Amino acid sequence: MAKLIEEIVKMSHEDANAAESDFTAMLSEHREEIASLLDLLKTANEGGVFTFLKAFFVNKGESLQDLTEEMARPKNVMFVRNLMTVYTLLSSINPDVVRPFMQNLASAVDNAPSFKDQGGMGLLAIRSQMKNPDVTAGLRVLFEVAKGFTGPSKRKD
Repeated sequence: MAKLIEEIVKMSHEDANAAESDFTAMLSEHREEIASLLDLLKTANEGGVFTFLKAFFVNKGESLQDLTEEMARPKNVMFVRNLMTVYTLLSSINPDVVRPFMQNLASAVDNAPSFKDQGGMGLLAIRSQMKNPDVTAGLRVLFEVAKGFTGPSKRKD
């Protein structure tokens, strides 16, 4: 708990001047940061963030009740649980492994229309693709994922 103020000690003229000088020096030293902060505040204000927050806090009882009711709906409970599951997944995967995979995925999706022009793939073409270690590794990952739909994971941490 905060201590009660029992007495107000007045600052000497010299101490006040020194504090003012220190403050002015600090403002000069952090001019760019202060300008960025003011720009951020201006953008937030223009975007209605402060209006929203003020309305939320003025009506906090009603706002929290509405938020609680909305979050208690089964659809939203499921959404939050799924969101947490995705968070758990993403936080457990090494980003250095995911990054090249996502880049390859984006490239494949971008090039998908051109794959149609290459025609169908026969069993011999599929078999030759399976000799590629990258394709084989990818298929093994897909098979492990497919097993996860019906059985427990055998992942070793």
